[in-house]
Amino acid sequence: MFACIHSRSVPNDSAISSALVDLAFTFSPLVEQTSADTVVFDVAGQDLLFGQMANEQMSNIAKAIAHRARQAKVKASVSIAVNPDAAIHAARLLSEMTIINAGDELRCLGPLSIKQLDCSLAAVEQRKAEEIYETFALWGVRTFRDLAELPLAGVAERLGQEGVRLQKLAQGRSDRALNLVRPPIGFAQSLELEHPISELEPLSFVFSRLLNQLCANLNEHALATNELRLQLVSEPGAVATGSRGVMRFDPVATALGSDTERTITLPVPMRNPKTLLRLLLFDIERDPPPAPIVAITICAEPVKPRAAQTGLFIPLAPEPEKLEITLARLAKLVGAENVGSPQLLDTHRPDAFRVNKFRVIQRHQKNNSRFGLNARGVSTPAGLPGWGPRVTALPVMGFRIFRPAWVAEVHTLKGQPTRLEARTRSIKISGKIICAAGPWRGSGDWWQADVWARDEWDVVLIDATAGGEVLCRIYRDLTNEKWFVAGIYD
Repeated sequence: MFACIHSRSVPNDSAISSALVDLAFTFSPLVEQTSADTVVFDVAGQDLLFGQMANEQMSNIAKAIAHRARQAKVKASVSIAVNPDAAIHAARLLSEMTIINAGDELRCLGPLSIKQLDCSLAAVEQRKAEEIYETFALWGVRTFRDLAELPLAGVAERLGQEGVRLQKLAQGRSDRALNLVRPPIGFAQSLELEHPISELEPLSFVFSRLLNQLCANLNEHALATNELRLQLVSEPGAVATGSRGVMRFDPVATALGSDTERTITLPVPMRNPKTLLRLLLFDIERDPPPAPIVAITICAEPVKPRAAQTGLFIPLAPEPEKLEITLARLAKLVGAENVGSPQLLDTHRPDAFRVNKFRVIQRHQKNNSRFGLNARGVSTPAGLPGWGPRVTALPVMGFRIFRPAWVAEVHTLKGQPTRLEARTRSIKISGKIICAAGPWRGSGDWWQADVWARDEWDVVLIDATAGGEVLCRIYRDLTNEKWFVAGIYD
């Protein structure tokens, strides 16, 4: 069953043409724009909305379309028919609202002039159609009914397949698929909910629906995404309380309602809806929205998909999708600011660094497993004795940093530390300092609130508990005159 809308406003008006398409999409996703002023769309399967009986359903659909057209300020005629081409002719040539039941095509369309038959719907060229119309005039064919009642064998013998298709078009029995209007390329999915969502399980179903369609659009255009933007719209409601799986809300934000937007940046382009769903859920669990959700919008930034080819001698690495899920789990436990790669800051402040998000960097590696280059740039067989540079083993000392530093009690004599005592829950350091090097003074950020200044020492003490000498670094915080143990040399 098909519906057709024909605009009776100014022809070739781009605004009216766009309004007709938008109007048709509100009733069906299967829409064909036959011309600038005509759209036809499939309305089958809407019995739950517009009635169980065929006649009642067709009448209700036509009234709903006409009402929506008036709301959009579009002057249009509406027709409903079992055949799309019959609906098109009825909307263009008959009254403002026409309903054609199955088998009544000739009763409604039969009196129409044969010159009003749209030959383009039968895929007949205009030049060929004019020749056929001249033949119809010689035969005395003036209306749709005259053409429909001609014997099929005679039409096929004298006019060929073009004449047969035109006869079926006049009978309202043409058989063709709609030339569907493709919606504009867009990688955003939205959904307004009938009731607010306050639990993760129903929210995951909504996310899954939107992400499946979003990833299907990306896959159709051979694209992926490296950034997801999630917008959650909330409204005032009751504060959610309960067991596991229920999001906790801020009472003040819940009473007022708010909109939240968050961005998930991906290390590599992805289009797996299951991976994206888990990342969104982890982000929601780590930072719940302030109030129950009534509308959701997910936007994806389209990029070219990742193309990677590994070598035979390169060890396998974890898939970026699985690695990103693992990092999301860690971020949920310890916070997003504590997961990533450490980077030293350009400052003299001790132990100053920041955590950057992991990035996957693809490098083209050349494997020289059989031959290598020596210091002179000469190709030499690898793995043979006597070849290659000599490696000299050097002693390595490790330094175990304590975070946070241990609070210590230090005795001094003429500014030099002479005894050290430090204790934690499980470890105790105590003894006489037999050797001390320092102090090394450092300070900085005097223009900020967290100014720092310290004197550092490397000391060796006789620890009776450890049963020997202990080499460690201590420092005195000059801002509060307290001593700390920064770490121990191994």
